[in-house]
Amino acid sequence: MNLTVREALDIFPLSEGRLVAGVGGLTRVIKSLNLMDAPDFWEWIKPGEMLLSTAFVVKDSPNDFLKLLQKLNERGSAALGIKLGRYWTQIPRIVLEEADRLQFPLIELPFEFAFSDQINALFKEQFVRNTKNLHNVLDMQKKLMHFAMQTGDQTNYFQVISDILAHPIVVVGIRGEILYNTSDWTAAGLLQDWPWPPNSKQVRAQHGGDWVYRIPLIKNGECYGFLLVLLKDALEPQEEGPFHQAAVMLSYHLETFQEQQPSVANYRLGTAIERYLLRQTSTADVLEEAQAIGDQIWTGSYLCVLTTFKPEIKNSPHIHKKLSEIRREIKFDPGLSSTESHHLFVNNDLFSLFTFPDKEKKSGTFVELVARGYSKMLSTINEHAARCFVSKTKYSIEELLNGYEECLEAKRISERLSFDSSVILFSDLEFTYLLRHIPREVMKRYCEYILHNLMQKDEEYSGELLRTLEVYFANKGQINDTAKQLFIHRNTVLYRLEKISSLLNIDLRKTDDLLQIKLVLMFQRLMRMEHHGSDQQLGDHFASEMF
Repeated sequence: MNLTVREALDIFPLSEGRLVAGVGGLTRVIKSLNLMDAPDFWEWIKPGEMLLSTAFVVKDSPNDFLKLLQKLNERGSAALGIKLGRYWTQIPRIVLEEADRLQFPLIELPFEFAFSDQINALFKEQFVRNTKNLHNVLDMQKKLMHFAMQTGDQTNYFQVISDILAHPIVVVGIRGEILYNTSDWTAAGLLQDWPWPPNSKQVRAQHGGDWVYRIPLIKNGECYGFLLVLLKDALEPQEEGPFHQAAVMLSYHLETFQEQQPSVANYRLGTAIERYLLRQTSTADVLEEAQAIGDQIWTGSYLCVLTTFKPEIKNSPHIHKKLSEIRREIKFDPGLSSTESHHLFVNNDLFSLFTFPDKEKKSGTFVELVARGYSKMLSTINEHAARCFVSKTKYSIEELLNGYEECLEAKRISERLSFDSSVILFSDLEFTYLLRHIPREVMKRYCEYILHNLMQKDEEYSGELLRTLEVYFANKGQINDTAKQLFIHRNTVLYRLEKISSLLNIDLRKTDDLLQIKLVLMFQRLMRMEHHGSDQQLGDHFASEMF
């Protein structure tokens, strides 16, 4: 039996009774039940046993009743149930006060029900629970076996095992490093009494009301770490099987996991960034974790690259496998593997850091090298659903989160503008990014000022000229391409451009005039985006530079 006193009091007919003292002991666990009214019967009381009695042996003296209570508490009894009416009409006050002091549950049993009724009800409840637990155990074992039989690269098996066990788990390496943690416990709380003896002894330790079931991860006679399973209640022997089965699987895969992961520090940094984005940790905490991945990357320049997938793929159970494949390709790519790199899993994306090689003097050259490498790599593995976003050059550890945010901003802008490129540089979109922060009223007044004469014309006529101008810029000033896209003759394009120049008093051959018109078109696009929403498909990539 494994019921707390509180749970037992909710089971009929014991629920008809009344807890009269010892409310502080409601969490005591009832392991067994006993009936006894013989003298000195407490000598046979076992820890966790709940005693049901008529109080016959103490009927003549409240002091004897008091001693009985104290003896039961010393023996580790779970509770005492007294049926009043035959030998006692009420429990003495000194007994109630002592039960409260000892936090020992004292229960007035319902007189109209026999002891057997209450015992049978409690055993029936325990039988139902045991049956349910047995089914849960069998279900977990089936899931673990099915998972173990799967082939392929299981890069997320820690998470899968945690989901199967339906409890928070922690995997601790042999040096005391936290390899995986789904609990909210601190490292100090988890590693209490570290180092632990590296043997096959299972330890069940209680911390702050919770239980931790600790199993060493043994492979070929060598301990590779420990599996900690965090529990709210004490574990029944029949429930231990899946945890040991999971430990065997982890022991087998732990070495593989350590090979797949760039480093424990990288894993912790990725988790810290995730928590930072959820506002659960501070910048200082992220930088502290970043410091652990090595000094070399922070002594010079580096790039941030975010590799992500479309939502339907990003939320699939195979996303970690895809990201691991990309990380593996990066390591084997002749260009990308020539420099030190670190790869973090952040929010189902791959966030990579590349240090500048000593021979690279120009940051632009290295950025182009990384961009070409990613583009070639994605083409080689035929991964069309992936997109890579590259930050500007960063120069210190303090710029890490700024680099990550630049990658996210490049992603947002490219999605709003429907860019098709597999690799997008934030530096290419920075102009657009800056313009977005100009107030709408300022953009509107500027457009009205530059386009005033054109807007005085017929709406259809002015719209036709503006459309010609947009396509002309989108095609980087190529007359033939502009005509082809508009389905008109090239001479018509030239005529329209001449009319625009005349109306606006500009010369499209001059850089200053080109920039003015470029800003006008970009402002109009940005205002249109704001009006129609981020999901509006804009078509033309107006951020393309013409000069």
